[in-house]
Amino acid sequence: MQQHEGPIMDPIRPSIDSDLRTRMVALEAHAPVNEGPPPLTRAARRGRLVRSASMVTVLVVAMAATAMAGAAVVVTNLAHGYEGVENPGQPLAGANMECMTPPQAAAFLAGRGYTGVVWQVESGDPSANGKGTTSVLQSTPPAHGFVVPGAILGDGHLHMVIDQQSGARGAGDCLGQSMP
Repeated sequence: MQQHEGPIMDPIRPSIDSDLRTRMVALEAHAPVNEGPPPLTRAARRGRLVRSASMVTVLVVAMAATAMAGAAVVVTNLAHGYEGVENPGQPLAGANMECMTPPQAAAFLAGRGYTGVVWQVESGDPSANGKGTTSVLQSTPPAHGFVVPGAILGDGHLHMVIDQQSGARGAGDCLGQSMP
């Protein structure tokens, strides 16, 4: 392939090339020369800087608000508050089961249609810094212990807590009584 220096001419129609070159020179001569945008004044530069800084501030606040809202949603989804079954407005409000023995509480609940009760039995010595206590879930009530009103959890079962820990005290009307 041969390289050319200078303008490339059409060997068949040289007059077309010269006409084109003449028109291009005339167009370039009439085209306005622009050396770039006019320089910004000091006030215009300051205004741009202020707008940029304010947009950054707005974006940072929006990002922080979004992060906080996301955290609130996560916390809300993780923490399920279940009303106690004996609280006002709940199915067994005012039942005072804390003064019953666990078998009495089971019979009371069965009489009201609660047959799928889960009994959470807390036992051991709480003064041993948590190492001496156990928590066991069972389907039958234990023979003794303080009944702590439970809640109906997301699985639809009524969970009742039985406190058999050493040094346990009753709750509600049975506060301070010996363990049943």
